[in-house]
Amino acid sequence: MNIYPLVFSNNPRYRIARHILFWTSWILYYTIFVTISFTKYPFSKAFFSSLIVETLSMPMDMAFCYSIIYFLIPRYLYKGKYISMVFWWLLFSVLFVICFRFYTNYITPAIYAAHGMYPKMHSTSFIWDFFYLFSQINMEGCMTAAIKLGKMWYIKQQELDLIKSERKKIEPALLNGEMKPVFLINALDRVELLLHKKPSVIPGMIRKIKGLLLYVIYDNNQRKVNLQKELKLLEEYVELEKEGNDKLKVNVNIIGNMGGERIAPFIILSLVENSFRQLSQLDLPNKFINLEIRMAEGQLYITVAWSKPVDTSTLGNGSNVFLQNIGKRLNLLYPHSHEMKAMIKTDQFIINCKIDLHEAIS
Repeated sequence: MNIYPLVFSNNPRYRIARHILFWTSWILYYTIFVTISFTKYPFSKAFFSSLIVETLSMPMDMAFCYSIIYFLIPRYLYKGKYISMVFWWLLFSVLFVICFRFYTNYITPAIYAAHGMYPKMHSTSFIWDFFYLFSQINMEGCMTAAIKLGKMWYIKQQELDLIKSERKKIEPALLNGEMKPVFLINALDRVELLLHKKPSVIPGMIRKIKGLLLYVIYDNNQRKVNLQKELKLLEEYVELEKEGNDKLKVNVNIIGNMGGERIAPFIILSLVENSFRQLSQLDLPNKFINLEIRMAEGQLYITVAWSKPVDTSTLGNGSNVFLQNIGKRLNLLYPHSHEMKAMIKTDQFIINCKIDLHEAIS
């Protein structure tokens, strides 16, 4: 059997096989460890009795370990709720220690006695038993959690390497094309930055980057794309920009029926990308971006507003050039059928754009 699918595949056949292999190994480990301590009984007799004891207690081990990797880690660790994670882990530990203490004090002696064995049991002291069982069960929990997190780290690292290699392939095309959606490159840089600082957000970021990457590769050269698809990718991009930026508040409002409408790719995305680019250059304690997209009688209205310092009267460095490039592209694709205006207010920049989608150059 190939080791890679056995370890990483989500196919039920492989998942069941690796879980059976893990718990069988765990039972044999404990069985042999306990059997060795029975020096005055025959090995076969001690092994068989210990095997029954460890097999019957295994459902409790499984319940504890699975509650960590399938409940605590996704619900608390991935979301950065570390204090809640520790609290629930300790609570689960105490509950399972109580269950194990009952098992070791009442059921284990009965099993050995049924086979004519009377091993020396642990101290009846509750405190000693508690800390002994607490350390044992958390050794199992930490091991399974380490395996789970190690697998996830490896998979995400492979995905990150794949995206990097794909980025190298498309960079020449982006640099030579009409548009330069460099937000993908910036997003990848942010993934690398957050990989160590906030690893819980990496899986979601990678999924969004995959979608944007496919959009760049397959739709960048098309004359028109489905407007709903462009808006869906826009929402993915906005969520991507928000990751790791707790001080940024983004409001997106989409109004009207977008079904059946088509638009040149990267028109809306470029306008929104510009707002994030400009906002990243501003030193503000709290930042916001308000985006409204409205469809009415074939006219697409786009309003992008973002916060600025009160004492700033002009757009940031490079903004005029970037907006001019967007304007040039609109002139090529929607001549005499679009309007784009930039306004500066006391606390915000505003870009208003109107496009007649039915009057594009085909």
